[in-house]
Amino acid sequence: MILVVKGFARLGKKGSTIVVSTPRRGPDGEVRWESVSVPLLDLELVVVVGSRVGISSGAVASLSEVGVPLLVHSRRADAILVDPFSVKVAEVRRRLYSLTDNPSWRINVGRAFIEGKLLGMVNVVRYFTYKATERGESTKWVLEEVSNVEKSSLLDLRNAQTLEELRLCEAKWSKKLWELLGLYIPKEYGFGGRNPKSRDPVNSAINYVYAVLYSLCTHALIASGLDPYVGVVHSERAGKTSLTYDFSEMFKPVAAHVVVATSRTTKISVDPKGYLTLDSLEVLTKVFYRALKRRQEKERRSLRECIYVKAWELRQSIERAKRFEPFVYRVKQ
Repeated sequence: MILVVKGFARLGKKGSTIVVSTPRRGPDGEVRWESVSVPLLDLELVVVVGSRVGISSGAVASLSEVGVPLLVHSRRADAILVDPFSVKVAEVRRRLYSLTDNPSWRINVGRAFIEGKLLGMVNVVRYFTYKATERGESTKWVLEEVSNVEKSSLLDLRNAQTLEELRLCEAKWSKKLWELLGLYIPKEYGFGGRNPKSRDPVNSAINYVYAVLYSLCTHALIASGLDPYVGVVHSERAGKTSLTYDFSEMFKPVAAHVVVATSRTTKISVDPKGYLTLDSLEVLTKVFYRALKRRQEKERRSLRECIYVKAWELRQSIERAKRFEPFVYRVKQ
């Protein structure tokens, strides 16, 4: 399970459980702390939203010991705490550092990451377009548009010869695909396109689901013996998990699918500070968790398993100089 904690609370440890305590005012006006215990073995990720949650060192140590990532999600930045020494392998990292000095390798691997993202986003747009067609809406032009985007984006991607050209290609076509996805987001949200700094409910929801995704990808990369701070397409900067951002591109279409689908069935809201409300966090987490457990079409594995398998395949491509094949998110029609 994914445990989400928001607001004024305490996160501690008792035996083999993580304890979440929150204050409640009783009928007599006295404040009492109510606690809920969650077994460590049931946890896959702990998410702390905002800055009012106190976390004990015992809780942090216990989560690290069992390999459960701790994500602190805020408006300004996300902090991901993962035990960096879970895999004591140096050789693969030396090989990785050597390859990042090779522009050709970075372009080829970066191209695979971006190709996976763009094709996955195309599949998500087609999914919602087919659903609209079933409701009797006229969507032929959208299908034609997304087919043109698919062909043109892949052509641009394969013609890109530098990292900067790859970045421009990703930015250009991701923006276009989000514009098409915006057709299926209710107008009441005021969604004007993907903007991480925007405080509208949809962009806030995307930021949150992306943060959860980054945590899982960071954990998968470390578990495979790779350094999440190495940059392929994203530039390296102190404290920036560049490889996480690169690797996660392939899995972002599932986040887009989750947010757009949720916006159509549930009201996504933000509080006065710009954070998602607790109800919205709970719904998005449940829908994303279900998506992680769903088996991928043409795959024998769940999406969560695919993240770890692809991290291992990236390691093998580094060790054996093999071509890295992108992951493409496919939606069941």
